[in-house]
Amino acid sequence: MPANSAQAVAAGIKIPYANFTNPAVQTTRSVAQALRPYPQYGTINTTNSGGDKTGTSMYHAGVLKLTQRLSSGFLFQGSYTYSKLMTDADVFSGSTGSMDTTQPDLEYSIGRLDQTHSIKLSTVFELPFGQGRRWVTEGFARHIVGGWRIAAVQSYMSGLPIGVTTSAPLPIFNGTNRPNVTGDDWRAPIAGDEFNPLVDRFLNRAAFVQPVGQLGNAPRINGDVRRFWNLSENVSLAKTISMTDQVRLDVRMEAFNIFDRIVWGAPNTDFNNANFGMITSQGNSPRQMQFGLKLYW
Repeated sequence: MPANSAQAVAAGIKIPYANFTNPAVQTTRSVAQALRPYPQYGTINTTNSGGDKTGTSMYHAGVLKLTQRLSSGFLFQGSYTYSKLMTDADVFSGSTGSMDTTQPDLEYSIGRLDQTHSIKLSTVFELPFGQGRRWVTEGFARHIVGGWRIAAVQSYMSGLPIGVTTSAPLPIFNGTNRPNVTGDDWRAPIAGDEFNPLVDRFLNRAAFVQPVGQLGNAPRINGDVRRFWNLSENVSLAKTISMTDQVRLDVRMEAFNIFDRIVWGAPNTDFNNANFGMITSQGNSPRQMQFGLKLYW
């Protein structure tokens, strides 16, 4: 709407400076432009590679580590982390990334990369066969069964938190917007005992309403609504064959996601999208196996 239109004048919109309505001086003469702090300019980029990149972040964590090494050829390392990340600076809060660049406090929430629980385990076990071991120390058999080792890497991490957006526009040159929240239960009910993305929605559309002419009150990221846990187990079976003092051959068989777990991907979080709340992808890779030979000389 032009800043000098009858409706704008009736609403009390003032012309910000004398030549604002002159097209030779001001190319954009809308109400929104007139209400800008510096109406003589278009976009002043103070974020996104343009200047001010300030932000506020707070991270707290408790870490427990355990290491066990035995002379029999067994090594175990494990860690558990309990943490929380609060921030308004997951990304630069420029005009395309925040509801209102002048109000960074609206973006302060749980971090999008926050993982409350993180468990990581690593195990290496050298089988007790062959030269220098407990059993099968002599004869041809020691070359066949000796030198093998089993290794496993396991990780179990809580899911990443989720935020909901909407494309409801506002004439204030802002970026994204978020819906208004009508209830606390963002998760949609499921039909069976387990979530099935073919029939169930992850997010409850009834928990939100479209904001009209305002910024929505939904948090940028909701720490109480998260993607599914990321569960992964990788194992390997390897053998080192010493040919000479300086030449050796490594034989390795590896399996990633050995139990072929399915971890569902992120739901659609655009409130205006027909697929809102639906999960249409897998968040991890299916089981993969590989065999390798490596020669050292």
